[in-house]
Amino acid sequence: MRVAKQVQIPAEEEEVLRRDDPRWGRLHDIVFERSFKTGNFILASGVSSKFLFQLRQTTMLAEGATLIAEIVLEYMQRHGIHCIGGLVQGAVPIGQSVLMLGHAKQYPIHHFFVRKEAKKHGALELIDGYPLDESEVLIVDDVATKGGSIKTAIENLLKEHPSCVVKRALVVIDRQEGAAETLLAKRNVRLVSLFKKSDFPIPA
Repeated sequence: MRVAKQVQIPAEEEEVLRRDDPRWGRLHDIVFERSFKTGNFILASGVSSKFLFQLRQTTMLAEGATLIAEIVLEYMQRHGIHCIGGLVQGAVPIGQSVLMLGHAKQYPIHHFFVRKEAKKHGALELIDGYPLDESEVLIVDDVATKGGSIKTAIENLLKEHPSCVVKRALVVIDRQEGAAETLLAKRNVRLVSLFKKSDFPIPA
C-alpha cells in the first residue's frame, strides 16, 4: 500500500478561508443556522457529544454548496490539484459541487467517491468515479473528529489506485479532537479546514 511522502507545507499556504473574506461570515452563518445542533449525540467515531454539526444541511443547500465549492476549488487551483473525492456520504455533495464549478470555470476536475467496503455485486469495486492516477488527490469530508473516515477513504483509494498521491485532506469543520494529529502521524497527510470547532459557541 502506497503512503504519500511527508512534505513540509508552509503554514500560510494551509489557510483555506480567511476571516476577512466575506464568504467566511456568510458560510459561518449558514452552518450555524442550518447545521449546528446542541443536545446529546453519539458521533460516527463512537464518542458522545453535546453538540453536532449536521453538515449535509449546508453542503446540500444551494448557497452553502456554492460557497464551499468556490473556496475548495480555489484551494485546489493554488496547489495545482485536479482530483477530489472521499468517503460516502459526507464527501459526495462537496466533490460534486466542486466538479461542476470546475467545469464551468474550465478547470478540469476528476471526482470519485469511496465506499467503506466493496460492493457485493457488479464490478465489486470500492471506488466509483474517476480517480486521477499518478497525481495528487484532495480527500474531502464534511466533518473531522478523530480522522477515521478520512483514513478509511485514503486506505481504500490506494487499494485500487496505488499510484494516487495523497498529501492533503480538507473538511468544512474540524472538531479539533485529534483528526489533524492522527492523519499527519499515521498517513503523512495534512488536514485543513474551512472552520474549526472553536469558531462556534460550544456548550460546556
